[in-house]
Amino acid sequence: MKIGILIDRLNVGGVEKIAIEQVRALRDIGEDAILVVLRRKAVIEGAFLDLLEGVPVEYLDDKLPAFLCYSFNFPIFHFFASFHLSYPILIPWTLKRNEYDYIICHGTYTAFSAIMIRKVRKIPFSCFIWDPIGYILQRVYREKFPKPMLYFLSGIANRIDRMILENSDKILVGGDAHNEHLRTLKADVEIVEIHPSVHPIVNSIGKRGYVLLVTAWKRGKHPEYIFELLEKIPEMQMKMVGKWIEDAYRKEFESEIDLRKLKKNIEIVGAVIERDLQKYYAEATVLLQTNDDKGFGMPALEAAGNGTTFIIPEGQGVCALFHHGLDGYYTKEKETEAIVQNLRFLLENHSESINMGRHALETVQNKYSWEKHALALQLMTRECLRLNR
Repeated sequence: MKIGILIDRLNVGGVEKIAIEQVRALRDIGEDAILVVLRRKAVIEGAFLDLLEGVPVEYLDDKLPAFLCYSFNFPIFHFFASFHLSYPILIPWTLKRNEYDYIICHGTYTAFSAIMIRKVRKIPFSCFIWDPIGYILQRVYREKFPKPMLYFLSGIANRIDRMILENSDKILVGGDAHNEHLRTLKADVEIVEIHPSVHPIVNSIGKRGYVLLVTAWKRGKHPEYIFELLEKIPEMQMKMVGKWIEDAYRKEFESEIDLRKLKKNIEIVGAVIERDLQKYYAEATVLLQTNDDKGFGMPALEAAGNGTTFIIPEGQGVCALFHHGLDGYYTKEKETEAIVQNLRFLLENHSESINMGRHALETVQNKYSWEKHALALQLMTRECLRLNR
């Protein structure tokens, strides 16, 4: 089978990382998988260059005249851009009829193009939904719109989410965080859970006593919350790894660190290549995530794959893979008392934090490999092709 793993752009994020690994894993089990990218120009140029080595990539808008590739971001929104609306009209004509046997699409905005590719070029698809549009609107943009406008936009968002459910063979999810909501949009939607994976560490690395935070840092991630935690645990050492989407925002945050005299506590590492990221995970005593991103929660899975325990908001998709109190801790978002209590325990009880990390690593090794992930995708794809005949 020729399978296209479709994303909108190559940006820094868990979704793009998963898509790249899916291509590699599917090829390892004998499928002709290709990473298919709608738009070559990305928000962050050069994302995942190390991971992309050996992975075939097709940029669909390379086949369009340059003037048709123009795009702009819509005001207020972080990633929603005009190409998400223009490319569904343009991109299907860059493909031949049945050029791919099947498409596995990532993300709601990307699904607009997948739907039109299906209609014009008769290529079926299933869509990974990490966060429905309606959820993102309420979660990220609630404070940016007046209530009447938010209510109106939420109605539109839910209709768009429902359209995606109705046009996709199956809805694929990494965990169960949004399943209940999806079923309120379409009661008979077929949801298939296929958990992401990681590459587990082979040789353990000594812990260095710091708390690790990993994400693509942007407004809305609320990194300033760690100041509140440091007031409770002033001796805590923290490392913040990941690309800062806006240089101005990073400078604002660094100025606040200086103002609070916390330079000795907080190291802003920034973007790192995958090999170095694994080293930071392995050396950390605990991974901390304070912002409740419901999509899945790849940092916790990556920490576990490197033998490190975690403290994360409850309800994420990744929470279904591990056990609270055995592999890591789940708290409510910004539940300061519980977060501080768990941090103190893990930082002060070295052997216990190591044991929890080891148990989480064993869980990953025994249950969540990329080969199993690829085999699940292969089975799903073959079933959908049979039903589409």
